[in-house]
Amino acid sequence: MSSDADNDNIILHCLIVPCGELNSLPCDRVQQTVTVGRNQAVSVLEATIQSRLGTPFNNIRHQVFPSEALMQPQDLISTSFNEQPRPDYYHVIYSSARTPDNYN
Repeated sequence: MSSDADNDNIILHCLIVPCGELNSLPCDRVQQTVTVGRNQAVSVLEATIQSRLGTPFNNIRHQVFPSEALMQPQDLISTSFNEQPRPDYYHVIYSSARTPDNYN
């Protein structure tokens, strides 16, 4: 039997794209599984990923995508995920932010 807390949480498989400033990210940090509350802001997901990346990768400007659209830090997780997604997919793509300086 699941509790209300279990129903409020969501498990997301995250793929960190090792390109740009994340190019030298160690292989063991590229795939992450994160549990966050559905009613938490996307910024909580971002902070969790950043804390796991460690120095110097935790201070890199980044972007977070569910499937097609950019997730905004102030949005709730439930905006992109209103139910537990399939476990055999990457649900979130995390990459260094594209700026005019790194389009080359």
